[in-house]
Amino acid sequence: MEFRQLEAFVNVVQHHSFSKAAKEMFLSQPTVSAHVVSLEQELSCRLFDRTTKHVEVTEEGEKLYGYAKKMLDLRNEAYKEFIRSGDEKTSLVLAGDSVALQYVLPDILEKFKKLHGDTDIALIQKNSAKTVEMLLTKEADLGFLGRHEDVPELTFIPYGCDQQVVIAPNRERYRNLLENGYTLEGLLREPFILRELTDDTEEDEDRFLEEHGIDLKTLHVAAKIHDKEIMKRSVSMGMGIAVMPLKAVEEEAKKGNLLIFYLDLEQNERTLYLAFRKEDEGQAMLAELTALCIEYNGRERL
Repeated sequence: MEFRQLEAFVNVVQHHSFSKAAKEMFLSQPTVSAHVVSLEQELSCRLFDRTTKHVEVTEEGEKLYGYAKKMLDLRNEAYKEFIRSGDEKTSLVLAGDSVALQYVLPDILEKFKKLHGDTDIALIQKNSAKTVEMLLTKEADLGFLGRHEDVPELTFIPYGCDQQVVIAPNRERYRNLLENGYTLEGLLREPFILRELTDDTEEDEDRFLEEHGIDLKTLHVAAKIHDKEIMKRSVSMGMGIAVMPLKAVEEEAKKGNLLIFYLDLEQNERTLYLAFRKEDEGQAMLAELTALCIEYNGRERL
């Protein structure tokens, strides 16, 4: 019997739904189901009646719920007591690129704050080089990077992946391209919006184009924009097309504001990394946040 199994069980009871429990825990629905099945097998009883329209708790499930709540509450009290009385940080500084800070971390931090409501969290947008520098100088506790750096003092853990895509306004001309077929070369003849680089941004989009043999000087550049949100808005208004990370544009595409052109290219996918100082490996909050990031990126919707 593990805490994650009990947490899954409690969430299903509270939400009367496996899918809602999965969303609450940043897990896939099959993972939540597997946790519950493991408990049922270990306890030799049925915890839920799955034959009705809504998930109903059995009598045995009601009994376990009381114990499970007490166990989880006691665990949380122990965390708070030892973190408060020990050397554990009550604040965290997270540094990294805009993809992690804007499009990955908000959901994760919502869950994290439920466990550590008294922890102050600061987010600082930096490119990979400056994120590493902040970790080494102890200005940041956890870094989010788009590549692995050879730094012996730091531990790097892959927590997800992303890829570059071309985005275009949701207009008939581009919808026809999606339906009838397209090439990257053909797309690059369109008016193009490039990312304006600063000391705090990565060169991922520009590097992606150059690595695939595209001379940026040959593009019909409609604008150079620093902020990803402004870039997306400009594309949706018809100013041009752009290369952006998939994680940054998924929600707008689901809403119908943008079209996504996936690119069948080698080395398009990149691994996303968490990094922290090796001397901090024993810190409970860093371990929890790392686990939440990995679980988040294992969900079915990503």
